[in-house]
Amino acid sequence: MKHLVIGAGQIGPHVARQLAESGQAVTVATRSGRGPAGLTNISLDASDGTALRAALEDVDVLHLCLHASAYRDDVWRRELPSLERTVLDAAAATGTTVVFPESLYAFDASAPIGTSSRIAPRSPLGEVRRTLLDQRAASAATTVSVVAGDYVGPGANQSHAGPRMWEPAIAGKTVRPVGLVDVVHPWTYLPDLAATMVAAAARPTAPVVIAPAVHASQRELVEAFAAAGGVDVPRISPVPMWVMRAIGAAHRETRTIAQTGYLFTQPVRMDFTSTRDELGIDATPLDVVAKATISQPSAG
Repeated sequence: MKHLVIGAGQIGPHVARQLAESGQAVTVATRSGRGPAGLTNISLDASDGTALRAALEDVDVLHLCLHASAYRDDVWRRELPSLERTVLDAAAATGTTVVFPESLYAFDASAPIGTSSRIAPRSPLGEVRRTLLDQRAASAATTVSVVAGDYVGPGANQSHAGPRMWEPAIAGKTVRPVGLVDVVHPWTYLPDLAATMVAAAARPTAPVVIAPAVHASQRELVEAFAAAGGVDVPRISPVPMWVMRAIGAAHRETRTIAQTGYLFTQPVRMDFTSTRDELGIDATPLDVVAKATISQPSAG
């Protein structure tokens, strides 16, 4: 199979490297033409339907690892639906399967999130994700949406479990997570997400696939990072959601985080049983995840 990975941010390099290591043909496309070292990288604007269709003519699977230019619902609404429509139209015309990483935002989180979970967004970001899922379902292209928890691992630089958590943890400084630090939350190790995307691309039999996740509280995550770094557990001083909402009155990105705060104030779980049983991919243990994260902060 021939694969095209669009995007070289948090997810794309992991997908591309796993494909290359398994002997599959893979090209990474970015607007700049710069991507992971040692791989074939090309310049491509995914919003250019003509150029995209030409690039997909001999491609079996497209992994769309692009995201919006800012973490704000108005930016998502302006950029993502039109981008995905262009991608879906090109993929339908060329017979290319499209694999998308997907978030939890659109799904009912009151029960473990699985392949048959109800679409029930509780935030403006979730409403955008519902629009995207609806577009994929209506498209003539074959699509697979791989749902992940919050990212953790090398390259997860924009996550709640990214440098803002692990850097102070291993430096013995105060860690300031958001919400409640002792409620369980799903964390998807980026190599596990990439492995699921690669496996689902080879067997695109379901439109929604659940990536593996480690279920742990933010406190347990901080403790794992500290243990991996060989240091004492630092002080943990959470930022309550009411503070995030107050700051969000004047700061749009903080307001966006507060709008999805329910994910960090109630227990949230993911049911990836079918992924483990059918694709053979399980969640990497938390201690392994923590060690890999602090030793390899970048995936590029």
